[in-house]
Amino acid sequence: MSEQALELSTSEERDEAPQVARMLGLGDRYRYFYGASGRRYLFSSVPVETIEDYPNAVVVLEALADAAARSGNPWIGEIDRDGKRRGALSLSCKLADARAYVHLLASGASDRKAALDDLLKAYG
Repeated sequence: MSEQALELSTSEERDEAPQVARMLGLGDRYRYFYGASGRRYLFSSVPVETIEDYPNAVVVLEALADAAARSGNPWIGEIDRDGKRRGALSLSCKLADARAYVHLLASGASDRKAALDDLLKAYG
């Protein structure tokens, strides 16, 4: 991990909601996750039961306890064009006990792959 990414990953600002969202009272709807490169990725919180409705999205799933404490390693993967999860073989908790975040700003398959690789290096 680069020194810049390490600095970001140990700061209090890691994974925080964007300032504007917090100011509008929407801090729980948006969150940054940082890749090993130090790049930040904006994610939207969505109901976990709707993640299959976000084809071609990068997805982060966290156990609710880990999400509240901002600890533990999340499941990182993607939803394919058919609405199926692709990524690690297992999640550390039941899907119903997870919080879901989707990254919808990747402009294509290569951008999604780059974001996934960067995030997996940081959290893997």
